[in-house]
Amino acid sequence: MRAKSETKRFEQMLDAIVQSKNGSTYYQYTEQLDAHTLKCVLKVQDDIVRIQRRGVINMNFIFMEGARTDTFYESLAGRHHFFVHTNKIEITNDDIEIDYDLYEGDEKLGNYTYTLKKED
Repeated sequence: MRAKSETKRFEQMLDAIVQSKNGSTYYQYTEQLDAHTLKCVLKVQDDIVRIQRRGVINMNFIFMEGARTDTFYESLAGRHHFFVHTNKIEITNDDIEIDYDLYEGDEKLGNYTYTLKKED
């Protein structure tokens, strides 16, 4: 695979609604992307984390440590087929941190870290 090594960082302070149901924990929140609002749900079940975004971007990423998953990502730019390789998932009472690489075909688009951090 070709690698184009790049690290991206984005940060937003958000209010999340946290609910537990059938052994899973759900975090519901909204993100702002320029003038657009995205409805987001992060689901934690055992060692699997799913992030779903709906709005101007529609995506459903599945993170399983050490595994490669695939998904479609739809935006105003069109529909893309991505692969997500999850390097590490760390879940504590206050934080969720996911380190992953994003690929389109064999091309690595970048390395990303998603962090959901509880603030008092």
